[in-house]
Amino acid sequence: MTERQAVKYIGAYLWRRERFAMLLTLLFACYLGTMSSFTVDSLLRGEEGVPRALYGVLDWMYLTMFPTFGLMMNKSAWGMWRDDTYSKRLALWRAMPIPVASIVKARLLQSFVGIPIIGTVFMLLQYSLAPFLRETVSPVQWAENGLVWICYSFAAVSFYVWAELGFSGKIYCLFYFGYIAVTAILSVVFTLNGIYLFQEVLGVIERGYGGALIAGMTLVAAIAIWVAHRTTVNRIRTRSLTF
Repeated sequence: MTERQAVKYIGAYLWRRERFAMLLTLLFACYLGTMSSFTVDSLLRGEEGVPRALYGVLDWMYLTMFPTFGLMMNKSAWGMWRDDTYSKRLALWRAMPIPVASIVKARLLQSFVGIPIIGTVFMLLQYSLAPFLRETVSPVQWAENGLVWICYSFAAVSFYVWAELGFSGKIYCLFYFGYIAVTAILSVVFTLNGIYLFQEVLGVIERGYGGALIAGMTLVAAIAIWVAHRTTVNRIRTRSLTF
């Protein structure tokens, strides 16, 4: 089986198995976008009485939740700790004439399709439901903001895929919750020091540097994807898949 045929085969398999999971992830993003739009509007207005902690919560949500738009909500994901379904599926693919690089590429491709689609719906909901946001940020600027966060999510999800394919379900879960904890700590530290990441990104874009920021984040994402791809391929080749 050629690499192209293998990517197509695995991609079709993932689509058949996880279409419903993608829909659930989309519904979650719709809920998140709807609820967070009120927070975004309040923070941009600078309303009195708004808790300072909300700045940190919004930053944490973007840092943590945006990459998860490339991780499908399904029964296999929820049972990773107990059943280690992904490792068993990987063992099946490794028993077939499928190049390791094709497995990694197909899995990355799934996330790289899901993040822009679901992320765009999330951003559109926020923009449409936040009147003050629409007054102060143009549609082009908001689109640039979305591209920045999509690039960040591509970089982050690449290492989620590394943990998913390279380790057991228990270790993957520890990585997942560890990432949530690290982003929470970073959000708290930023907030305590008066750095509000969500607003900082918008500020850079509003000052006319959106193109430069997107270019920089694209480069970061490309490097992260390249590193994660090579690391994941090497990890799979040396990983024991006996159960």
